Amino acid sequence: MAAKYDTEALLSERLLREAGWKGQDAYPSDAVWYAELEGLLAFVQARNRLASFWPRLTTERTQERDDALQEIRVARFLTANGFPIAQWEPFGNGNFIGEFSVQALPAAPVFVEIKSPGWDGELTPEERASGRAKQEKYLDLEGRAVGPAQKIRMSVRKAYPKFLPSQPNLLVIADDLFVPLLNWGDVPVQQALFHTSTILDGEQGYFVTSRFENLGGAALFKAELSGKGLHYDFALYPNPLARPETSLPKTFVDMFQRTRTAHP
Repeated sequence: MAAKYDTEALLSERLLREAGWKGQDAYPSDAVWYAELEGLLAFVQARNRLASFWPRLTTERTQERDDALQEIRVARFLTANGFPIAQWEPFGNGNFIGEFSVQALPAAPVFVEIKSPGWDGELTPEERASGRAKQEKYLDLEGRAVGPAQKIRMSVRKAYPKFLPSQPNLLVIADDLFVPLLNWGDVPVQQALFHTSTILDGEQGYFVTSRFENLGGAALFKAELSGKGLHYDFALYPNPLARPETSLPKTFVDMFQRTRTAHP
């Protein structure tokens, strides 16, 4: 009997064949994103997590797919920078579950929660009613008002109930907004986290009081394809008023004060 071979050698080929979202947008739009997709799938497969991510990666909802891709990107980025996964889906406060924790020896593992605010959340009710969310993200000559500092604060508020007061905690905001948060520079972060005034929504910055002391720090993450190729940007902002137990380890902070960009 002739031997049988599985000709679908690439995980990305299988994903695109099974994807419920296929045809809703252009992803993966070119060979670079296609190659990255294969790398992301191989990353989770090597850690026995492919089956866990597969339903989200093949869903009909593009936002759910994108959230899963961002989680894998962040995990891969942190691992590549010396902080490998210690546990997937660790328990946090009140039985909430995080995305993963990473090793940061000699300190305790860092609990990581990822929030991925999407561009569809920036649409007006009228745009939603007209079906704008089902169209491509970018349309010619379309403009809109934005509030990047508010997006950062919203992500902090949503994530905060997950953080235990007894372990280092990190929030990564891996957004898919019309204008990525990292494109604004440090101004929105300073407004959201470090301003002592209450000029923004009547609140002081979230890292200038003990209100968010269980959060060791926040980071902004972006995957971008430019003339220099595909790269990941990661900007870390430690919370100076975090509890000693929840503060980010010095090895972690030092690494990302030196390293902001990496090529996958």
